Amino acid sequence: MGAFLIVFAILSAVILVFHLALTAGLLINFRSERSVHGRPSSPDTRGMAALPRAEVVVAVRDEENTLPRLLASLRAQTLDGCLFLFVDDRSTDGTARLLDDFCAAVGARARVIHNGAEPVGLTGKQAALDLAFAEVRGEVLLFTDGDCLLPPEWAEEMLLHFLDTRVGVVLGRIELVEGTSFLGRFQAFEQPLLNQYNFGSAGIAIPTGCFGNNMGARAAAVKEAGGFRSLGYSVTEDAMLLDAVCRRGGWEVKTCTSIRGAATTIPKASWKEYVNQHVRWNAGGLFSSDLVTRVSFIFVVLIYLVGSLLVLPLGFADWRVPALSLNAFLSIGLLAFAGGFYEGKRKGRYFLRFLPYLFFFGFFYSFVTLRALAQRSFVWKGVSLRAVISPGRTHSPPGPGSLRR
Repeated sequence: MGAFLIVFAILSAVILVFHLALTAGLLINFRSERSVHGRPSSPDTRGMAALPRAEVVVAVRDEENTLPRLLASLRAQTLDGCLFLFVDDRSTDGTARLLDDFCAAVGARARVIHNGAEPVGLTGKQAALDLAFAEVRGEVLLFTDGDCLLPPEWAEEMLLHFLDTRVGVVLGRIELVEGTSFLGRFQAFEQPLLNQYNFGSAGIAIPTGCFGNNMGARAAAVKEAGGFRSLGYSVTEDAMLLDAVCRRGGWEVKTCTSIRGAATTIPKASWKEYVNQHVRWNAGGLFSSDLVTRVSFIFVVLIYLVGSLLVLPLGFADWRVPALSLNAFLSIGLLAFAGGFYEGKRKGRYFLRFLPYLFFFGFFYSFVTLRALAQRSFVWKGVSLRAVISPGRTHSPPGPGSLRR
C-alpha cells in the first residue's frame, strides 16, 4: 500500500500542475481577447475592410427541424460580404429545400453542394467537408453546425483574431440552451467545461482538441493540410484538422472567449443520445492520430480520473486513498471554476450548482470513457461507427466491424 500511495501522490501532483498550467492558459486567453479588442477600430487602422474575407462552411444532414434558426442567425450577421457554403449530405427530409431557399434569398454570396454519394474511406461529415474544401472562396473558413444559433457579431469576432497573419485556427466559445430537466441543466454546465480544456491547452500553445461547431481556419492552412482525403478517417474530424494545421503545419491557434463570438447549441434530448455523443468524443481522444492528444487524454482522463474513482474502495484500508482521489475533482474544478467568470455567465446560478455538478461530471465522464475504451459503437449522422486501432493508422476507415448501417 505504501508504494501505491507514493505513486498515486506523485501522479496527483503532476495532474494538478497540468491543470494549473491549463488555468494559466485560460488567463492568457482572457488577456489576448482584451488585446484584440483594444486595437483601434477606426476605418483607417482596423476597419471592416481590413478583415479577411470570411466564408461560413456548414455540412448538414437531415436537420430540417433545427436548420431554420441557424439560417436566420446567418442572415443576421453584421459582417458585410460574408460568404456561405453549405453541403447537404444525403438528406432525406426538407433540408435541401431550406438551403436552396436560403441561397436564393441571399444571392451569389451563398452556395449549396448537394451530395448524394456514400463516403469512401471517411466519415460522412469528413467527406462532406472535403467537398466544401475544394470549392471555398473565402480567406478564412468559419465552421458551425445545423443545430447552432450565432450572435450577429459572430463572424466579426472570430475574424478579429485572424488579423494576426500567424494564426491558422481560432477556437470559439460553446454555450448550450439550458433545459428544465437535470439532463438539460447538466449539459449547460458540462460541455462548456470540456471546451475549457481546449481553450486552456490552446492558451499554452499545445492545442489538444476543439469543437467544430464554433471554429475558424485560414483557408491557406487548410489547403496546406490537404483536406480530409489527405488526413484520413477520424470520428473527431475537427480535432484532426486542428492538429494538421497547428502542430504539423506550424500555424498558431487562438481562442475567442467573447460572448459575441459564442455559438449556442441545443442539448441532447435523452441520456441515450448524450452518452452516444460522449462515447464518440472520448473515442476520438483515446484513439487520436495525434500522439500529444492521445497521450494527454489517456494520462489525464483514463489513468487519473477513471483510476481515482476505481481505487476509492481502497479507502476502507487507508484514508489517504480517497483524500488523493479528491485531487481529481480539485484539478477539474480549477477549470470549471474559471468558466464561471466568462462574459455573459449567470454567476449566481452557475456557482450554486458548481459542486454537485462537478462530482457528477467525474462519475459520468469515467463511465463514457470506459465505454469508449471498450470500443462500443456509437451512432453519428445515422451511421453506426466504432473507433479502432489498426496497423499504420490510428483510426480504421469504415469497413466490416467499424461502420455499419
